[in-house]
Amino acid sequence: MSVTEKDRDILARTLWGEARGESLAGQIAVAWTIRNRVNDGKTKSWWSEGYAGVCQAPYALSPSAARQKTMPVMN
Repeated sequence: MSVTEKDRDILARTLWGEARGESLAGQIAVAWTIRNRVNDGKTKSWWSEGYAGVCQAPYALSPSAARQKTMPVMN
């Protein structure tokens, strides 16, 4: 699976929203959880949409799409 710029952006925003107050180990654990869901292969609906699909799936992770938009822009 190729990772798009959109995937990277949504993954970064999700990690920031989900684990910004956690230790580095906690942030890595959240990232691995997302990665494992992307690579799961058991479900063929939103799982097959890559990182964006996993991060934005209803009830999958706590940050809503609106909350993800509040992340500061990194240059």
